[in-house]
Amino acid sequence: MASSSTSSPRGPQSKEYSSAEREYDGEEVLCNCGDKCPMWTAWKNTEYIGRRFFGCPNYKIKTKKCQFILWVDGILSERATSLIYQLKTENDKLRHSSGSIENVSVEKLKFEMEEMKKEMSMMVETYERRNKKLFRWMVIAWIICVSLIIGSYV
Repeated sequence: MASSSTSSPRGPQSKEYSSAEREYDGEEVLCNCGDKCPMWTAWKNTEYIGRRFFGCPNYKIKTKKCQFILWVDGILSERATSLIYQLKTENDKLRHSSGSIENVSVEKLKFEMEEMKKEMSMMVETYERRNKKLFRWMVIAWIICVSLIIGSYV
């Protein structure tokens, strides 16, 4: 633990805890402003990437200048940090490219579906023509059979 301050983790913190490296004890955390801190995950800084922390909800308000941070997770190994960074980078690339891939894929699928419909229509027409020819040949064969049977009786 970085400090021996007697400040409560639920009350305003001393300057030495503004970047706290002590363990989170599971209770509500208040920053130096006295506001309840939400839990976030660091994604931008490669040194802290993937680590969860409580931070002042007013950190963007320049007049408050509260830089309170209480880390929930301990320091990660260099290997873990590197892997998380690589996975996040790949995830971001996939997210940014997925919209265009989806649109291209949908358009391509629509085109392929239309082509398949045309091909199926041609196949149905061919089947119907062949079916009509087959029916004609069956009728002719039936007539010949009947003629031969009747001719054999005469």
